Amino acid sequence: MNTTFNIEGIIGNLKEKRKIFTSEADLQLELAGIIKNEYKDATVRLEYCPDFDSNMHIDILVIIDRKWIPIELKYKTKKFYYKDTDGCVYNLKEQSAHDCGCYDYIKDIKRIETIKDQKKEDFEVGYTIFITNDELYKKGPRNDDVSYAQFSLKDEREISVKDKLMWKKNKSVDNERKNSIILNNRHRFKWETFSTINEDKIENFDEYKNSNTFYILINKIK
Repeated sequence: MNTTFNIEGIIGNLKEKRKIFTSEADLQLELAGIIKNEYKDATVRLEYCPDFDSNMHIDILVIIDRKWIPIELKYKTKKFYYKDTDGCVYNLKEQSAHDCGCYDYIKDIKRIETIKDQKKEDFEVGYTIFITNDELYKKGPRNDDVSYAQFSLKDEREISVKDKLMWKKNKSVDNERKNSIILNNRHRFKWETFSTINEDKIENFDEYKNSNTFYILINKIK
C-alpha cells in the first residue's frame, strides 16, 4: 500500500470541523467527506454490501491501491439541545440503551474481523469508531451483575483473544443480538475527549450540563 491511511489525522480534522452531529448518518457523511478530501485517489463507499454477505452493510469502505479499509461507526446520545452560530439546531434524543449500544459496538469489531478473514490479501486495516455524549459508556456498568457486563466498553477494559462474550442468563434480547460474540484478537478500550460545547453557548445549560462533552473510542483491526 503506497499511501498510509492516518486515522489519527482524519479524526483530528473531524474534530476541527465539527463538535457535534445530528445523527449517525450525519457523522458518516462528514467523515467520508474528510477521507475523500485527504485521499483523492481513494474509492469511498457508504453502506457497502460485500459480495460474500448480502446482509452486511459496511458504514464506510475506503479502498486505496486495491486494499480495503472498512470503518464501522456508532453515535449514541443523551438528550441535548444546541444551536450553532449558523443557526443549525442539534436536538439530540435520549437513547439510553447502553446494553444494546455496547453489544452493537463489539459486534462491529467482529464484523471487521470477518471482513479481514474473507478478503484476506485485499484487507489492509479496519476501524470501529464510537462517539457519544453519554459518559456511562466510558464508565461502564455499575457492577458485574448487569445483563451486559461482558459487553462493557469501560475505559481501559481489555478483551482477550477467544473470550466468549455472553448476556446474563436472565436477559431477554431480540434475535439480532441474541448470539454470543468471540473475537479473534485482543482489544482494549481507550476513550478520549472528542469535543466540548462551551457552557455559554448552550441554552438551559443546567438541564444539559452533563451532556455537553463528547467522547470517542477507536479500535483498530489489522
